[in-house]
Amino acid sequence: MSPLTGRKLLTRRELPLLLVLVLAAGGLLLWTRLAPAGAVAVVEAEGRELARRELRLLSKPETLTAAGAGGLQVTVELSPQGARVIEAGCPDKSCQRTGWLTQAGDCAVCLPARVVLRLEGGPAGADAETY
Repeated sequence: MSPLTGRKLLTRRELPLLLVLVLAAGGLLLWTRLAPAGAVAVVEAEGRELARRELRLLSKPETLTAAGAGGLQVTVELSPQGARVIEAGCPDKSCQRTGWLTQAGDCAVCLPARVVLRLEGGPAGADAETY
């Protein structure tokens, strides 16, 4: 019982409602965090843009290979769930270990090949941008 009111904090009738609200909030948080809404994947090699794809418009995964500096090749996968480097010709493969990029601002960079995979954009429905 609460010392101030003499009433229990939650009753048996209120507990299911609280549980539903917590689950709904958790689901909404996961949905907004995992869905790359409005994200555009950009692939660049040595400063030149090679590809630009809006991820939510892809119907199936797409694979692109970028030839970078020194003849090194970097293969990326673009899908509605995000983008990732799946193969890199560089010795350290740190760009490959970056994993899935799912939110605007995420990026994977292969320095030896000078290849960049990044996600641009923001939440769907944004009507202005400030600098």
